[in-house]
Amino acid sequence: MLKGGRVYIYGTFVLLIVFFNFIYELEHTTLQEAIQETIVIFPTTFLFIWIIYKVRELLTTENALFKKRMIDPLNKIGVITMIASKTLVISVLWELITFYFFEEDDDVDSGLSESALFLVVMVSVLIVTLFVYFFENYLTVIENRHKMKMELSKHESEKIISKYLSLKKQLNPHFLFNSFNSLSALIHTDAQKADTFLQELSNVYRYNLDYSEELVVPVEKELIFMKSYMELQRIRFKEGIVINYHIDAPKMNYLIPPMTLELLVENAIKHNSITIEKPLIINIVTEDDYIIAENNFQPRKTPIGKESSLGIGLKNLKNQYDLIHKESPSFTIENQKYIAKIPLITPNL
Repeated sequence: MLKGGRVYIYGTFVLLIVFFNFIYELEHTTLQEAIQETIVIFPTTFLFIWIIYKVRELLTTENALFKKRMIDPLNKIGVITMIASKTLVISVLWELITFYFFEEDDDVDSGLSESALFLVVMVSVLIVTLFVYFFENYLTVIENRHKMKMELSKHESEKIISKYLSLKKQLNPHFLFNSFNSLSALIHTDAQKADTFLQELSNVYRYNLDYSEELVVPVEKELIFMKSYMELQRIRFKEGIVINYHIDAPKMNYLIPPMTLELLVENAIKHNSITIEKPLIINIVTEDDYIIAENNFQPRKTPIGKESSLGIGLKNLKNQYDLIHKESPSFTIENQKYIAKIPLITPNL
């Protein structure tokens, strides 16, 4: 079936064609013959328009039949070839149908040769094909504009949420409290280490301020930030937390939303028990076009705070990917491991 209200537009177009053909036939044949031809022409014309529409849709969009787009709508040569081919095929079909149903007419009153009549049919089919093609292009432009407006509106909403979450991170009293406590202890025991700690803390907040509103950042920058963030966590948990990185060099330029890895590591720290005897081991690796963060699953015995259990950060990350990528992150537990699989975005997008 034709999508949306297209059936009414094309139906009206077919009625106009049938009406003018009926008037023409009345002038050259009897009323009975004009009605007879109209009965055949109406469904036949509608069928041909449906075929034109469907072939264009199959060739210019991704679908289950071809698995990919066969012709780019912006490729003028491909489009012209498609229109010419459809015009020729449908013209031949039209001639066969009219010959079958109106064989006795033999074009006596037309004053035109068979080749001239076929040329008239081809021109008529070409006009119909061009109408369908340009009408569909117009509708596609309108639909894309509407979709873009909806996505921009949704993106603005997501930016507000993202800003809110970033602000909460910047002012997170628990993170500040733990960081300043660790810094205070280091000042009295190891001044050089305290200076390093303060530098890493500064790096964390500088990255947060600089990139929290960006749509995506290179993996390389995210990893530099993560190393500063993990230095702070090592001061707090000592040997109770271990992180390993195995990132393929070509993937360093790929993109992910900012603070993605920090969110995953923070999630692991919140939800798992961490002791020197049973350390939390986090692995961040690349595999195909994904970056994977996994950790041994050893959930806390004591319940975590209500706010932490809502999973707002992970939901927001999925929402961001809905806007910028065709795939979404996945979060699973397999073989006593929590696995977060994050799609990488190619840098040319």
